[in-house]
Amino acid sequence: MTQKRMRWWQSIRWRLALGSVGVMVLAMILLVATAILAILYYYDSDQKTQLNELSETRAQQIGREYSHQLSIGETSAAALQKASVMTLPAAPLKNLQDQAFVNVVLGANNRIAYPTQSKVSSKQLMRTAQIRAIYAFITKYLDPSQKGSDITQFRNDLALAQNGDTVTDTLGNRWVFIIRPIFADGDSHHEVVGVLFVAPRSTVERSLPQYISNVGSVVLLALVVVALLAALGAILFARTITRPLEKMTVATRQMAVGDYNVRVQGQAMGELGELATTFNEMASQLHQDVETLREQELWRRELIMNITHDLATPLTAIAGLGEALVDGINQSREDYEATGRIIVRETLRLRRLVKDLHVMAKVEAGALHPQRTSLRMAALVDEAIAVLAPEFERVDVEPLNNISFELPQVEADADMITRVVSNLCDNALQHTPSGGQVVVDAQVRGAELLISVTDTGKGIPPELLARIFERFYRIDGSRQVQGGGGSGLGLSIVRAIVEAHGGRVWAENAPGMGARIIFTLPLVAAGQPSFADATTQPLQKIGLLATSQSGALPSEN
Repeated sequence: MTQKRMRWWQSIRWRLALGSVGVMVLAMILLVATAILAILYYYDSDQKTQLNELSETRAQQIGREYSHQLSIGETSAAALQKASVMTLPAAPLKNLQDQAFVNVVLGANNRIAYPTQSKVSSKQLMRTAQIRAIYAFITKYLDPSQKGSDITQFRNDLALAQNGDTVTDTLGNRWVFIIRPIFADGDSHHEVVGVLFVAPRSTVERSLPQYISNVGSVVLLALVVVALLAALGAILFARTITRPLEKMTVATRQMAVGDYNVRVQGQAMGELGELATTFNEMASQLHQDVETLREQELWRRELIMNITHDLATPLTAIAGLGEALVDGINQSREDYEATGRIIVRETLRLRRLVKDLHVMAKVEAGALHPQRTSLRMAALVDEAIAVLAPEFERVDVEPLNNISFELPQVEADADMITRVVSNLCDNALQHTPSGGQVVVDAQVRGAELLISVTDTGKGIPPELLARIFERFYRIDGSRQVQGGGGSGLGLSIVRAIVEAHGGRVWAENAPGMGARIIFTLPLVAAGQPSFADATTQPLQKIGLLATSQSGALPSEN
């Protein structure tokens, strides 16, 4: 499948980082705007208070000095000019709390009494530039030819001040100024001899106050720094989230192509750590399920192969013998009897194979339910050996039933336990040489009855004891090719039936003899209720998993 290429801005890492930075910057902008508005409001209030106090003090001082100059013979205009020069600072810009204030005194007919224009040296260049700026500002607003709302407003305020009223106003709703009348002798009960115009330097220059400009620059710089720090923090924070997700994405892609051993490695905490743990658990379970399916597929193929061969061998023999009978090859009675015995033997072999398949199908479906009745193992073993007597006679092997009739009874399914004994005896018979023995014995051990089937063959290689209960497993693989033996399901069926009864089964090599297969059945004490019917376990737990105990000879039934 072709994966669509993802753009960088579609990545959750960058989306989370950009989103975090955007939110942070927006919050900072709102915070900065609120702070600047608050600073402007309080700065404006403080500025007006300073203008009022400064102008009141200067106006009174100029008024008193004016009266003093008149008393020594100065003219009104000269007295106002000298009083202004002596009272106001040398520079017309008064610095007060980092704010430069403009001081201008207007006398009769709105003539400028202070500051005065004069030729200055280079050392006074700065002061001259300031004075010229003030003259240009005042001249503009006093020039009758100039028009405009601000100019009209200023002239009206000037007229009010000349009539004895103090006026505080703004130009353009932004730049504040104050015009205060100057009374003779500094007393408001005397005549107005002039007016004092006081304004921040920003009013004359129509610019932002230096304080606000500095604060704005600092705030802007802080905003940029905070935005960069927020971006860095957001990227690092996003990485803590997206890195585990990226690992899980890589692991998911590897799993999609069939690698079920992949795991997510990391130390993520919280929900991401829980997600990684859950993913690993899912991967483990999926790996187990896939392996089980693969093994079941191998079983299915092996089953088809083995069943095809095991069915073909007796069918071929029966067909060949039937054709011989039809063609009249057998002429004597002995030949007919021998042929009939072979046909019967092969037919019985087919029937055993079909029954084994039927039992294994029930085991696979979990439908093997024992119908328990009270049984004496001695009698049941006698019946099983009697059925197999012709086979024992054919290969000259002696069956021995050493189970005492006095042993306690067990509660079990008679047909199932008979099949167990028959399968074990037939399995032992296949591996016992001519002249040997197959011995069935039993003993009580605790709450169980141990039944063993021992042959006098060559035994089982120790390394194969753990595998002999697997389906279709044969120690001698050549027997399958040659057509001898059974279906390879005998011991798997034995184990399934025994475990359905709540017992155990294992195999060992008997000293001085051959292989010994042992299985147990629980005993029921007198007065106790019967065992509840047990359901067989799934086949993968019966036929695949190696028993923790010793195994037994591979059945070829």
